[in-house]
Amino acid sequence: MADPPPPLQPFLSTNTPLNPSPLNPRAPSKTPAPPPPPREREQREKKDSLKKRESNPNGTSTLKRKASTPHAFPSPQRFNVPPPKPSDFDPPKDDIMISHEPHPLEMPDGERQLYKPIELAENKRGYRYGRAIADPLFPHKQHYRSTSPPPHYARLSFEDADRWMHFTTNALITTNEKGWRMVRSNVCAREGTTYYEIRIHRGVPPTGPEENAAGAPNPHVRFGFARREAPLDSPVGFDGYSYGITDLRFESMHRSRPGKFFHPVNKKAKSKGAKFGPQTPIPVQLAPEDLHVKEGDVIGIELQLPSLNLHQKIVSGVYNPAVDVGDGFDQPSYYLEPGAESTDIIRDRIPVAYKGNTYFETLDHVASKPMEVYADRQTNLTALNTALTNQATSSKDIIKTPPNPNHEHPSLRTLPGSAMRVYKNGVLVGTAFEGLLAFLPPASAPSKTMGAREGFDDGVVGYFPAVSCFWGGIAEVNFGDGREGFWCPPGHLVRTPLARARPSGAPAAMMVGGGAGGVGGAGDLNGEALLGVDASGGKKGFNPGRVCRGIGERYREQIAEDVVWDLVDEVDFYMQDGGVVPGGAEGGGEVGGVKVEGHVSGL
Repeated sequence: MADPPPPLQPFLSTNTPLNPSPLNPRAPSKTPAPPPPPREREQREKKDSLKKRESNPNGTSTLKRKASTPHAFPSPQRFNVPPPKPSDFDPPKDDIMISHEPHPLEMPDGERQLYKPIELAENKRGYRYGRAIADPLFPHKQHYRSTSPPPHYARLSFEDADRWMHFTTNALITTNEKGWRMVRSNVCAREGTTYYEIRIHRGVPPTGPEENAAGAPNPHVRFGFARREAPLDSPVGFDGYSYGITDLRFESMHRSRPGKFFHPVNKKAKSKGAKFGPQTPIPVQLAPEDLHVKEGDVIGIELQLPSLNLHQKIVSGVYNPAVDVGDGFDQPSYYLEPGAESTDIIRDRIPVAYKGNTYFETLDHVASKPMEVYADRQTNLTALNTALTNQATSSKDIIKTPPNPNHEHPSLRTLPGSAMRVYKNGVLVGTAFEGLLAFLPPASAPSKTMGAREGFDDGVVGYFPAVSCFWGGIAEVNFGDGREGFWCPPGHLVRTPLARARPSGAPAAMMVGGGAGGVGGAGDLNGEALLGVDASGGKKGFNPGRVCRGIGERYREQIAEDVVWDLVDEVDFYMQDGGVVPGGAEGGGEVGGVKVEGHVSGL
């Protein structure tokens, strides 16, 4: 009979493997383990008080927004939002407009009435809003993309206006019964030369300024270009973020300081005075009948900006005036200067519901400390060295030199070759401004205290046509994309290749060139090649960056850009998700009661 097997030996701690694994865990030590550290309390998120929530009419949170996942590469943030409702897939609703009570606001001829838009998410308090719609073809973007309500053309923006502004139903005429208030358009200029017109319907009388017998203020209008940081409860030209023209005395206005029109000096011209220093611009002496902008006058505003490539060099701090002598349009748009930041379009937006509509909420740009010092009434740009100690509380915010392309503060860097010219009834009056301030990030930045990321261009950073009204002043804008075109276009605008090729009464064709926001080649409505000249007048070849065109053409370009950026964001998130489509490659599903196909169509 065989002997029984030996008894099993107890498992010794000395046989424990050096590298534990799920199948061979480390044996417990005989030495008692130290007590675990006390568990830290989870940081509680501070809630808004009831009074603060009631004071926020837009119904959105004022807390810092946190993205779901950080990324090491430039990419939009995705936020944790609830799935869309069936109503979110419906087309955007028309804006609701109500009549002024008890007395309606009417045009001087009494044929049209001006209304007040209501139930809108207004751009204010560091937030900016744009319409959004749920789309089943964008599952990785949480099904939301950009959209806009009618009317679909370049016009004044209801969301980007002070709450006291009133408009006609076509959103081209505006007024205000109170103090200075402002409205911006839904299109912006980013590069190239653009033009728009404004007609005064109620303001300075044709006979000239006159005192009101009742002692009440007289109506007035100001107009020009403004950036997103410019406050809406102030006139155009109030601070450093806008450049305006006044109706009274017909002056330029910037930083609340009036100026005179001038004719710039030709820097290439040789003269005896050039030996002794830079020549000063020639001031314009207005005729007695042109001392004011009166009712019925048509004022044209032309804005000239360099290319975005040159702009990016300036804000990145690699601009060299000895090398970068042109406007940048001769350089390929895809070329990136060594040391310059990339020109990626990054949009950190979160969809929010308000009053039956869906909006994209964006943390808007805010005024920087150097810009506040620059716009301060006590800041004298001609005597900065004698007043450095009184300009700012922090040494980093002190302005040591006037704005220039290589300023130490990005927000105070100017754009070479930029200018704003003014026309009256089709005749050039003069140049109002030269060397406009740069706007690409980091020259423009949102508030860091609200959790925003800095240094990203969201595609709608630029100079917007803006109108301010005071005490019943009425003005009408013309962006050139209507059936009748401009009222009093200047000669060089009429003779542009695009204007010659466009049939009478036809809408403006979308520019598709390599400059001024274009995205491809160029063609002609009559089948002929479009010709143009560069700044020197010697070269031939179409270059839309140097062709003056109506700013209304930017509307179709912005729509195309929004579509492209939505598709790019969807592909970006699709790759971050591992190339997996919700519902599987062959599957599908429903989101908010809407059927979603198992593929990303059109990408």
